[in-house]
Amino acid sequence: MKKYHILAALLVCFTFAAAFSHTAKAADPTPAKVIVPSLTVRDNASPNANVIGSLKKYTTLSVYGQVPGGWSEIRFQNRRAYVPTGHLKTARDTVVVTFGDSNTEGTNWLENPTYAESDKWAAKLGQTYQVINAGIGGDTTVKGYNRFERDVLAKNPDIVTIMFGTNDAVISTEARARVSKKEFEENIRYFVDTLKARKIRVILMTTPPMIQGLFYERYNENLYRPYNGARQWNDSYNAIIRKIAREKQVTLIDNYRNMTLVAGGVTDARLMLSGLIDFSGTHLTPRGAEMIYHSVNRVIRP
Repeated sequence: MKKYHILAALLVCFTFAAAFSHTAKAADPTPAKVIVPSLTVRDNASPNANVIGSLKKYTTLSVYGQVPGGWSEIRFQNRRAYVPTGHLKTARDTVVVTFGDSNTEGTNWLENPTYAESDKWAAKLGQTYQVINAGIGGDTTVKGYNRFERDVLAKNPDIVTIMFGTNDAVISTEARARVSKKEFEENIRYFVDTLKARKIRVILMTTPPMIQGLFYERYNENLYRPYNGARQWNDSYNAIIRKIAREKQVTLIDNYRNMTLVAGGVTDARLMLSGLIDFSGTHLTPRGAEMIYHSVNRVIRP
């Protein structure tokens, strides 16, 4: 009988310890950055508390919780400290507009019932930031230009990602691209210049490498022979994106090259084995979307 009392006591102690451990566990910190010229750091959540230092504008930090009275708990010089919440911008306050075509909207998810909505790269990003998905399947930069004011500028974003090119580069039966390289470049430059003038951060992205054999099931292969194939022709539009990113000094995420590296080469066989591109030859799989999500999240974290 005594043995059972001991076991019961141990069980109660274990349960209490587990419960205490669970409740004592701190929530994951939230990334944030300072948005005032100089942020005073205090040792308590009060304007009368001792000043223990300051942080410059754009300094990145982690917020461990909110305190009544409009204060945020942070860590400063390895100790708990407090700053006014209104002087910080957290990830959740950051508005990101993802501007592009089907690989931004995730149009092909409708044709793949095993793909979860939450697997779209913009949806994943929306778990941390305020994301407005302004991708529309089939769009070129010309169509994007026509809706730029409504779908992008009117949303007052902090950050805009731009990924166009796949549809612009499609060659029609007249042996002409839907959007010429000249017009494509003019449109991308307009997007970048307009956003930069409004102090909105721009992230340019190249389009993923295509699986040519699957692409040719929908489009005439002969039209791409003068350009060494559709994949190389599409990448010539990506080259414009790379050039503009370099000249305008904006962030570039080179999905084409990143995916080529992961696939181990830029051949149909390698790309198919990589699992990054679906059976259409041009659209992302959840794995491809995951890769873009990580690339974008890495560069926009406060």
